[in-house]
Amino acid sequence: MNEQSLHDQVLDLASILNILWRRRMIVLALPLLGLLTGALYGIFGTRRWEAYATIRPGITAFDPSGGPVRQWQLKDIQRWYEQELYRKGLIEKLHLDRDARPVIRAEFIAQGLTNLSGGEVITLWTTATSPELAAAILDTSLALFNAYAEADSVSSQLKLTRDGLTIRTRELENQLLGVEKKEAGLELRLEAARAESTMIEGKIRELGVDLKTLQRREAYCRGRVEDLASRRPALEADLSTLDRAIARVAAGAVLDTTTIPGWVRRDAVLDGGDILEGLTGAKLKVSQALAANQALSDSLLYEADTAALKADKLKIQQDASIQAQLRDVERKLGDLRLERRLDIPAQRRDLELQAAAVQSKLSLLSPLQRVGQTMVSDKPVRPRTLRAILILVTLGLIGGTVLAFVWDYLSVNRERVFRS
Repeated sequence: MNEQSLHDQVLDLASILNILWRRRMIVLALPLLGLLTGALYGIFGTRRWEAYATIRPGITAFDPSGGPVRQWQLKDIQRWYEQELYRKGLIEKLHLDRDARPVIRAEFIAQGLTNLSGGEVITLWTTATSPELAAAILDTSLALFNAYAEADSVSSQLKLTRDGLTIRTRELENQLLGVEKKEAGLELRLEAARAESTMIEGKIRELGVDLKTLQRREAYCRGRVEDLASRRPALEADLSTLDRAIARVAAGAVLDTTTIPGWVRRDAVLDGGDILEGLTGAKLKVSQALAANQALSDSLLYEADTAALKADKLKIQQDASIQAQLRDVERKLGDLRLERRLDIPAQRRDLELQAAAVQSKLSLLSPLQRVGQTMVSDKPVRPRTLRAILILVTLGLIGGTVLAFVWDYLSVNRERVFRS
């Protein structure tokens, strides 16, 4: 090879620019074709939305201290998604075409050796032709994994834990029914205590009526006694006057009729008999009246004292027995009201809190636990028009440049190329 041929093979900048200028149609055609293809792809390409979901191994049991136990490993969950074990179930549940191949990517960064930590998470990602379908694919895949995990014998611990919590829930419900029954019985006891209190108050009112009756009887008797006592001096004066008059008549003296009571004068005249006999009869009447007055007075005093004693007895009975019973019933009513207002609600709240805690644990039991909500893009992520245009234009530019140099070389050395 001589020096001239070597010089011919060397391309300087001017030669390169010359080739590009002469073959500019080739250099520009391929990028324009890439631009057109990218634009058509952006216009007519199928739009797809992406969805993300963050999950981690769910709680399958609780240790004695109440801490969560996560039985599944992150790598097992990722392997299940990598092997696309969800595909058949997704096609059936979402009514997709049999040829459809929904793809879900599962990624996680292990932070420990066992991959069981509740802080480590897996990010699920997929795309679909609509936002709803993208979210449905991830949500349905989670349900499919849960069904798969609970059907597996490895998850028997989950079933035992769920059964135990369910039994505990039934026990708490029975205890709540017992509290309701206790409250109903408490209401009956309150009604009985109120009825007893009403009966005792009725007895108190009855004793009050009896006491007033005895007090009135005593007052009546003592009033009669005072009335009889006010009549006694007049009878005693009449008796003394009659004694003096009988003594004068017996001594043969003339009786001064003005000195004897008027009723005696009337009786003596009406009798028309012996004056001495009349006076003696009048004296006998006065003596009988005094005796009757005294006897009636004594009887009334006895009756008044008896009424006073009975009244005192009723007061003692009311104060000692009836009031004590009333205080006892009121204390019982207070205890029952206190139990209804404080004890029963406290027992109910305690059981309800325990039931809520058990229900909370039951709701947490699952082979998979979702962290947050499924996130779906607001706008389609496919097609990426600008990215496709840039790639195609770049490839077209590179291809056009290469093609321009090849075309130019073939044009200049056609005879040598085809001759060989």
